[in-house]
Amino acid sequence: MMATPSELQSAANDPPPGHVDSVEMPRPTVAPLLLSAGMALLAAGLATSLVFSYVGGALIVVALGTWISHLLPGRGHLHEPLVREAARAAPAAGLPGTVEQLTPGAPGYRLRLPERVHPISAGIKGGIAGGIVMPIPALAYGVLSGHGIWFPINLLAGMLLPGVGDMSLQGLEKFNGLLLGVAVVIHVVLSVILGLVYGVLLPTLPRIPKPLAWGGLLMPLLWTGVSYLVMRQINPLLQQGVDWPWFVVSQFIFGIVAALVVLRHPHWRPLTAGLAGGVVGGLLMPLPAELWSLATGHGFWYPINLLAGMAVPGLGKLPLGALEQFHGDWFAIAVGIHAGMSATFGLVYGLLLPRVRPIPAAVAWGGLLLPLLWTATSYGLMGVVNPLLQQRVDWPWFVVSQFVFGMVAAMVVLRSEMIHIPPAGRGPDSLAAFLEGT
Repeated sequence: MMATPSELQSAANDPPPGHVDSVEMPRPTVAPLLLSAGMALLAAGLATSLVFSYVGGALIVVALGTWISHLLPGRGHLHEPLVREAARAAPAAGLPGTVEQLTPGAPGYRLRLPERVHPISAGIKGGIAGGIVMPIPALAYGVLSGHGIWFPINLLAGMLLPGVGDMSLQGLEKFNGLLLGVAVVIHVVLSVILGLVYGVLLPTLPRIPKPLAWGGLLMPLLWTGVSYLVMRQINPLLQQGVDWPWFVVSQFIFGIVAALVVLRHPHWRPLTAGLAGGVVGGLLMPLPAELWSLATGHGFWYPINLLAGMAVPGLGKLPLGALEQFHGDWFAIAVGIHAGMSATFGLVYGLLLPRVRPIPAAVAWGGLLLPLLWTATSYGLMGVVNPLLQQRVDWPWFVVSQFVFGMVAAMVVLRSEMIHIPPAGRGPDSLAAFLEGT
């Protein structure tokens, strides 16, 4: 006799054998977070670039599929075992009259979280300090590349001035008073706004485990730096065909996936865990690059051929159509480069992780969150106002500048004082009572 669907669901929710003393809990899922991020990217793409909409749509599909799968019988709950009875706390005996009743204005009455925050001045100071240091890598790039110090400044002004995209390369390398003024305004406003955002968010951001913090920071820097320098020596012209913000996103995914593998297997040897993380991360890392290539109309083989350009000289002189077609030898070279770098960086990560110190949460978020916010904002605005000018920006150097900004702003905010948040009571002397209590 077959069981009914209700009987099957009831059996699925029953405690498993050996775990009778347990509590039924909702199964944790990242689907709501992915869905909200996908909807935000979908909306942002309508105002900036359709690429963001494509990524947002993909996230929405994955999130809905994951969320719906948790609604199936036996999938949405788990049984959390209780601690052994001897280790449980003894029942508390209530004694009436021993607990003072909270009154409006007293500490703890209608407590507001977070209890302590950084003052607004900390975010402003962090934004100003980061804004002062951030141009150094950009100006260094302008000098080292031979474009001069005015080149990155004029590119920054192109975020708002539509006519900058029509200027010649020689015009972008010269001093322009109007462009300098616009660039300074953009830089100051964004620095202060992002500094304020970070100062407000800092007390609410969770702690990042050491493998995730180093995976999100170390891997993108190592992989992007090596790829950028190697391609600059072998195929300087081909280097311009790489969409570096998407390239950095791919490396970020690699670092996070490698870190998750290490976190899920704490008993493995560091080199074994690092190698496994490198292999899994290498399998997932090409997804953003392929999505970008398909969304921009270059096709599936374009990013693969660009990767082969790290070892095959002369690809930068070929027409665009040749780079969008399948080539067996280039595919084999790209697979070899990708597999070798994935395994190598995974081993490096596993070797270095036990020797590095934990990164403070503020510094980790500063190095991860702010570069993504600033780079995405700049990339999207320039893609709308000056799509041609967007190709002249050396995005790896741009990301380095934002990384410097985020780290400096985080350190300034982290070293600032913390102020207490008074309770939400409406007593006449609530603030005075709160200050007396603290």
